Parts: sequence; C-alpha cells; structure tokens
Amino acid sequence: MITVYKKSSIPEKEEIVRFNDIYFNKNTSELIDDKAKDIIKKIDHSEMLEKYVIGSRFDGTRLNIDKLSTGCKTVLNIMYNPNRIFDICECGENALEVIYSLDAGKVYCEYPMIAFNMEKAQGIDNKGIHEFDDYEGLREWWKNED
Repeated sequence: MITVYKKSSIPEKEEIVRFNDIYFNKNTSELIDDKAKDIIKKIDHSEMLEKYVIGSRFDGTRLNIDKLSTGCKTVLNIMYNPNRIFDICECGENALEVIYSLDAGKVYCEYPMIAFNMEKAQGIDNKGIHEFDDYEGLREWWKNED
C-alpha cells in the first residue's frame, strides 16, 4: 500500500526527492530489471528492449532509458526505492494509477494528487496513520491542515 505524507509529518532525517528525472538517471536506472517492463509499457507505451534501452512508441527507434517520461521515472523510483519519499507533483493520471496500485512506497505532494480508481492508501500526518479505501476520503484528509 502506498503511503502519503503531509509535509509536517515527514521525519526530520528524511528528505523528499523532488527531481525524479535526475534521481532516476543517477540511481534507479542501475536497479532496473524485468519488473520495469510492464510499468514502461503501461505508462509510456514503450517497450523495454534492454536494460538501458527502450523502443520509441512512435516508430520503434532505440532510445536511452533516460528518455522515459517523468511520470514513468517517478513510478520506477518509488517501486525500486520504497524507503525514500518521492514528490509526485509532475505525474499524470496514468502514472498516478500505477502509483496507487503499488504494494509499497512513499509519496508527497503539496496538494492532492490521487488516482480516481485508487483502492487503498495510508496517510501520515501529525495525528498518526490513517487508512483510506476511496478517493474522496483521501482527498478530504489531504486538503485539511494538520
């Protein structure tokens, strides 16, 4: 289940990864394996040809994996680094749907970013941990100040 943090509830020793493109290119790309294939296909409609190579969804041209969309990189960052907190503000609906279906991971955004079809998530604020099983409940919690 994905964990959503409010800014005031982020532990002091943790930092939010705000630049998902850079973090992916410097760190996560080294961790990529076959688990990434479905994510890349689902979000960017591209095929992972080799560890660092994707096929363009437009004409199949071989591209370096750093050409993935920011949303796709964010999902992969969360998936391969479940103990880090990632800002999801640059994600589109297709990436959000995948984020909210992940078994683990930590996310943050200054405003509600929620997939309409989310099934389960937990939120952490100064009052503790809250579990949500629908879009509206999570949205209301996110909008309210701590």
